[in-house]
Amino acid sequence: MTDRHGGVSCDSYSTLNLGFYSGDEPDNVMENRRLLCESLGIEPSHLFVPKEVHGIDLKWITEDALKTVDGSQSLDFECDALVTTLSGVCVGVTTADCVPVLVYDDDERVVAAVHAGWKGVVRGILPKTIEAIQSKMGIKPTYLNVKIYPCISLEHFEVGEEVVQAFEECFSDEECAKIIDRDHYVKAHIDLRQAVKCQALSAGLSADKIEVSEICTYQNEDCFSARRDGFASGRMVTGIMITK
Repeated sequence: MTDRHGGVSCDSYSTLNLGFYSGDEPDNVMENRRLLCESLGIEPSHLFVPKEVHGIDLKWITEDALKTVDGSQSLDFECDALVTTLSGVCVGVTTADCVPVLVYDDDERVVAAVHAGWKGVVRGILPKTIEAIQSKMGIKPTYLNVKIYPCISLEHFEVGEEVVQAFEECFSDEECAKIIDRDHYVKAHIDLRQAVKCQALSAGLSADKIEVSEICTYQNEDCFSARRDGFASGRMVTGIMITK
């Protein structure tokens, strides 16, 4: 996962903004992605980052995708998860408070990057990604690893009742007790990373193969945060790549 340092963007995008869709100059984003790819040792055409739409669509990055990329920015794909079995290809998602999730199997034959905002969580983007890997490759969830990267914490994620209701319809009472906090705040707060962890467990992953970062993007000044800084601010990339 990138932080916000080391790029060329200015003001609220300062400096390593890697997202095209929050108002920064496209040339700055392209240069920032070039710098990222340089540090990864790959061509810009081998970095794939979708335009996230808070849905449950995912796309497999294949050799055909490499033939269609123009080498400057990676995609017009509108989806919230990318999966690949190609080596030397980095799939990633942009976030600035939403939950970035990386998935890979024990033998490193497949990798996935998932963008889970609250809408994507209740719609089931992570379970759908796990199911797609299992269906296409025959890999059981017990052979998968999930890493939940920095996102907004429960402390800073205040929500309305319509959001609470959406989670209550999606999760069990026992899970909701871990996810929703009505007792310590004026309005309800939700723990997105706990929600994603619950979904990973329900999908069949082993608890010892789920890693959860405790870093809060809202609190950490090294991270971009849309809730703290507004929509017109930078985005980080969380990505994964098969190197062998």
